[in-house]
This record gives sequence, C-alpha cells and structure tokens, in this order.
Amino acid sequence: MSSVSFPVSRGGGGRALVVGTPSNRPGAIAILQQLGLSCAEVDDPYAAAAELARRPLVYRALILSLASLFKEELAIVGMIKRRMPHVEVWVTHTDGRQAALAEAMRLGADGLLSEEGLHRIAGGAAVTEKVAAPRPTTSKIIHTEEDVEDPSAPNEPVLTADELRALLHEQPNSPDQE
Repeated sequence: MSSVSFPVSRGGGGRALVVGTPSNRPGAIAILQQLGLSCAEVDDPYAAAAELARRPLVYRALILSLASLFKEELAIVGMIKRRMPHVEVWVTHTDGRQAALAEAMRLGADGLLSEEGLHRIAGGAAVTEKVAAPRPTTSKIIHTEEDVEDPSAPNEPVLTADELRALLHEQPNSPDQE
C-alpha cells in the first residue's frame, strides 16, 4: 500500500485528547498548542475511550503515542472512527514502530503528529477492528488548560466499565450480517 503525506494546517480552536505516558505527552501537547488546540491528557486508551464516551462532542482529535500502547490497544482507532467519525485520530512516536503504525493506519488513523505538525496520510485504509485485551487502569484525566464543559454531559458515567469493555471488544460486522 503506497501512501502520501499531506501537511495539515489548523485554524485555531478545538480540543485534543492526548494518550500516552507522562514522559511522552509534553512534546505532542506543545505542538498541538502551537496549532491552536487545547489539550487534555490520559495515560491509556481505556481512559481515553471513557472520556470520549462521556463527552463525545468536546474533542475533535485523539492523539495516540505508539510508544505508550500495546499492539492490541490499537483497536481503539477503529472503534473511534466507527462510533465518533468527527474525531480525527493521529499517531505519534512512530520511530521504530512500523508494524504499529501500519496497524493504526489500517484501522483508520488519519495521520501522524511529528515535530513539524500534523501530516494526513492518504491511502486505501479499510476500517476494521481486532479484539483488545483489557488492561486495568487507574488513570485520571489531566486537563492542561481550563476545562471546557459540555452542558449536556451528565454528572455520572455514560457507560459502565463492562459496557466500555464490550464496546472496545466489539467484532466488526461480517458481510453476511449487513
């Protein structure tokens, strides 16, 4: 599969959710803030999925650090692209992680975040999903700028932990089921 990278210029505004270890997030956040995005941070994709499910219209981008994810956790890319098509998924820390990068692109990631900014990848990526193994989490969401509240957001979780796991583990529809 050949692909072409297109630099993306962002007109200010919007929020991004950055997924990665505390040591991997600052560089991505600095670049996103230069592009006019405010950022929230989480340690793992399960906390990210919970935050996106709780406040689906608050975020316009999800940034995944490949250095912070297990290969099985890349399933979040396909789930987000199917359930929240308005959220763009970008991957970062791709050096030496070609297999994870290829898998993220196959699952529907929009492109890469590098030191030079966002780069949309054009190619024929089909959106499918693999089953992810659950990983316990004690993550908290860290907001780096003033939190933007969604007035329609309830004060309690939209999904239970079991419902979230089921959503992340959902099998794609086979052609016979459609």
